[in-house]
Amino acid sequence: MLPAPPVSETLIVAEVVEPEVTIVSQHPDSIVGEYHVDFAAMDTNDDGVIDAAEASSNPTLTAEFKAVDTDRDGKLSKAELKGWTR
Repeated sequence: MLPAPPVSETLIVAEVVEPEVTIVSQHPDSIVGEYHVDFAAMDTNDDGVIDAAEASSNPTLTAEFKAVDTDRDGKLSKAELKGWTR
């Protein structure tokens, strides 16, 4: 019988680096801040409303779309955007 090979142990020490995290707290679907949109410029198909695709050109309006769409029809009317339009 052959002798067993010598046992070697390797200890690996790793430092865990946590990523930096920024936490922002705000109510979901809440209109925060002062924003303005150019309704005529955003209504690219001239149907008198701004849909989600048209709103996508404005990141802030996209983020607030559900809060602004008070009748939940998936479109923003001039009345819903009162205070946002210039």
